[in-house]
Amino acid sequence: MRKFLSAISIVCILAPLASASFTDVATGSQYDAAITYLQDKGVIEGYEDGSFKPDQDVTRAEALKLILVGSGIATEELETYEFPFSDLENGAWYLQYIDKGYELGIVNGYEDGTFKPNQNVNLVEALKMLLTAKGVDLSGIDVETSDWFAPYIAYSENLNLIELQLPEQTLSRAEISEIIYRLMYVEENGLDEFDISLNWQSYQNELGYEVKYPYGWQVITNSDGSVVLWNQDEGNGQETWAREYPNSASVTLKMYENTDSLEEVIDVMQEGGYEDISETSVGGNPAVIISHIGDVESEVDCYVFFPSGQVFAMLGGYGTGDLASQSYEEIYAIEMSASYVEGAVTTPTEWDAVLEEARSLIQVDGQGAYALSLFTDKVLIETDTIGVGTGPVDYYYSAGADVTLKYERSYDVVLDIMDGETSAF
Repeated sequence: MRKFLSAISIVCILAPLASASFTDVATGSQYDAAITYLQDKGVIEGYEDGSFKPDQDVTRAEALKLILVGSGIATEELETYEFPFSDLENGAWYLQYIDKGYELGIVNGYEDGTFKPNQNVNLVEALKMLLTAKGVDLSGIDVETSDWFAPYIAYSENLNLIELQLPEQTLSRAEISEIIYRLMYVEENGLDEFDISLNWQSYQNELGYEVKYPYGWQVITNSDGSVVLWNQDEGNGQETWAREYPNSASVTLKMYENTDSLEEVIDVMQEGGYEDISETSVGGNPAVIISHIGDVESEVDCYVFFPSGQVFAMLGGYGTGDLASQSYEEIYAIEMSASYVEGAVTTPTEWDAVLEEARSLIQVDGQGAYALSLFTDKVLIETDTIGVGTGPVDYYYSAGADVTLKYERSYDVVLDIMDGETSAF
């Protein structure tokens, strides 16, 4: 065992951290609910400048601290620690957390005797730490692979704790916050699983309906008045929602005047050869769901009978690629979120106002994170590690605004904004 001195015997000072709402987490953005929940519980803190840095990668040591605090496991700062790990530093802030994590069997380190505290944590490492800290029994989890992490993935998927599918994918501060929040929320409310639509954004239409939909999906209004919610398969070069690609998904929203009863509609569907038909209730209104699994494209359509005498049709389609299961769950959640709204007002597209404000902040040092926070659907598409000579430059794409923002980290500044998805500027 190696002995390490704690910060107590070296220097007894810790910089105060921000505790108010974070400047770079926009209200209503994708991870806002999770970050706010954990902040209110005292699980997370921000930086002295008032930021949270949601897109910053999380290290193994940082992840362990978040998980221990979120699990209510107390740690104690000692004068000395004994570890079997060879790569820890005297006086490091993380010693008390690794000490407790190792004592409880939450972490074990690597075969070469290291812990790698500053290495970015990946999905399966974080899940193992979290579920072990929570004392979850995985003995009854059936998996089809011998991978050590398979039970952790399966359990987390069953509870809707995760949406990421790549075991080795590293996590950002926002992403690990979302996972911890979901498990804490499920436990606190005695739920069987997390409702993935709980914190989604909403779309309302003057025709009398409202639905929730996931972040990252686009809202497209057609000339015939129908609306399409679309999760674009950019990885396979999809350019239009009209035909599903392996990892795409879409839901077309239409309103029809209705003169038939639910039973009559079901009879017509059965006569038309549809077999997977089920009656249900959506928003307190009678509804019918029709599903079809295809070789290239699958469908899950929902027809809701509104009190206005209209039928609200949600026509869902998705590809049969690696994300097929996730696409189905998201489409089903969209359809189950539908509600009738008397006197509804169509949700306006606010991208013009967002773009105007963001463009006013181009080349303004210290305002980059705020400018990025305006784009709630932003996705990091590329990082130039060399940048412009002052450090890395990130390129974020917003599908809703259809623009790419060029962000320089060192000066916290948006260097430019270009139309479309591109890093060639």
